[in-house]
Amino acid sequence: MKTVSSLLLTSALSLVPGIVSAHTHKEVMGTVKSIDSAQIELALKGGKILSIPLAKSTMFMRGKDMVGADQVQPGMRVVVVLAEDDKTAENVKLGPAPKKK
Repeated sequence: MKTVSSLLLTSALSLVPGIVSAHTHKEVMGTVKSIDSAQIELALKGGKILSIPLAKSTMFMRGKDMVGADQVQPGMRVVVVLAEDDKTAENVKLGPAPKKK
């Protein structure tokens, strides 16, 4: 009985950090209108334009690979994962590289 109680307590306590630190990062999908070192501007569905600030720590990803910001071009579809402040880009996810002819 003592073993079962301690096992339940250990299991319950292991869930606490996940509950306390659970923050779901918001994602924004759109077409790149422009990008510079300070921000990325996206055209959203419905025609709305959204400017999202970039941080020095913003990562640009294609699949699991990190790429440079120079890989982002106007007209590309991207997904921007917002940081905990829900304003700044934490990650910019690019689609697959264009196929070479």
